[in-house]
Amino acid sequence: MQRRYTGLLLGLIILLPVCVGAQNLVPNGSFETYRTCPRQDNLLAEAVPWYNPSRATPDFYHRCFDFGQMLLPPHSGQGLGHLFFDRGWAEYMGIRLTQPLKADECYYFELFVATDTPGKYITETFGAYVSKEPALNPGSTERINASPQVLDNTPKASVGRLQWQRISGTITARGGEEYLTIGSFYKDPPFLGSYYLFVDDISLTRVTLDLGNDQTLCSRNDRYELDATTPGAIDYRWSDGSIKPTLQVTQPGKYSVTVVTACKALTDSIRVNYALDFSLGRDTTLCLGQSLQLAAPDITGATYRWQDGSRQRTLLVEQPGSYSVSVTQGSCAVLNAIQIRYVPPPTLDLGPDQTLCGTQTYIISPDVTNGRFQWQDGFLSANREVSHTDVFRATVQNECATLTDSVSIDYSGCDCQLYAPNSFSPNDDGLNDTFITTGCGDITIQSLLIVNRWGEVIFETQEEPFRWDGLFRGQPCSAGEYAWTVRYQLTRNRQTTIEKQHGPLLLIR
Repeated sequence: MQRRYTGLLLGLIILLPVCVGAQNLVPNGSFETYRTCPRQDNLLAEAVPWYNPSRATPDFYHRCFDFGQMLLPPHSGQGLGHLFFDRGWAEYMGIRLTQPLKADECYYFELFVATDTPGKYITETFGAYVSKEPALNPGSTERINASPQVLDNTPKASVGRLQWQRISGTITARGGEEYLTIGSFYKDPPFLGSYYLFVDDISLTRVTLDLGNDQTLCSRNDRYELDATTPGAIDYRWSDGSIKPTLQVTQPGKYSVTVVTACKALTDSIRVNYALDFSLGRDTTLCLGQSLQLAAPDITGATYRWQDGSRQRTLLVEQPGSYSVSVTQGSCAVLNAIQIRYVPPPTLDLGPDQTLCGTQTYIISPDVTNGRFQWQDGFLSANREVSHTDVFRATVQNECATLTDSVSIDYSGCDCQLYAPNSFSPNDDGLNDTFITTGCGDITIQSLLIVNRWGEVIFETQEEPFRWDGLFRGQPCSAGEYAWTVRYQLTRNRQTTIEKQHGPLLLIR
């Protein structure tokens, strides 16, 4: 290369994952091996099997002999390539792939570049071209006439000085391509606009997805990571909704993933089983006096060993403690444990059933121990006053059991009547000053109506308290005869009816 070296490093990056373990079809893509250690410029051919496609003079540098031309460490390893671009001068590097590309298959290409003059770097011209025959221009230093399948489109403002950055893209093969050419294909630098590029870690891999064969692990204690990392992947979607390239297996079952790339979507699945998949269950709390039989799985050829040394498949638990069993089948051994606690059982007594009459009420006082009490109808207080026929149910619960009790309240043992006086004296002497109606617990009053002797409405209400104070529009009514009507709801034997009752009323002054 007949020129003066000024240093470099460029950058442009599309962050796409690289397939772990995928076969790189570019031999010596990281410039690690050489025929003879390069001790000067213009020796790309020493990085076999790389070759120079034109009369220009690309470089190969390696740390086997550092003569000051590496302005930055290689992106990886010990070696890198070096290209120069000027008016009428375009350097390339070419190589034969390890195998021809397959028709209609998608391939992911990637390389890393750097420059020390980012202000001179030209975008939308540097890239990669694959072809069936070598792209050669042996008698010229001009640009090779070809259309690269991968082209750098990085905004110029994002190119930093001496910073490795990625150029990448996908190629859908026509079939039979087996040569790769790296260089500038569309634009020449302007006058005094020459620049250098360092190049490293060139790869071309087929876009494939393989989760591997179905797996049988020993037990849930084993951890297995599924890796769907795919060249050029844009999106990952596992069957459980996770979106990372890898997935940690925590239980047996079928796992599937769909990977979206720029050229196609791929789907694969795998089934993971456990040879010894069992559990003694969650830690358990029992009531005093209860027992629990623990059972290991019935597996042909398996042996069992409990914490007490016993070797049967089951174990009867009658006291608190930690219980464990080791199950062995062939080379697979699994240990599982459970903690057992004992607590006193709850008690609950709502008392005897009650038969009531008329306006009698009854207070239910639950007798509760060793648990949390709750009425089944949501009533908040523990003690409750009742005044109608019904069956009242409650529960008490603790860690070991739930207990239910009920008490019946019955007003059917005597007649359920509506009670109303036939006279009252609203003279503010504190005695019989208001007219009020009452009923037994199965009666729910809904309205009260008062009329005079001519049938005119004097007083009416649909709200408690259902009483009349002898006033009409704030003025005392005159003494005399009146009549009342009460509308009420009667509940008997879980049957509800609407009733009305009438009666005379004498107002005394």
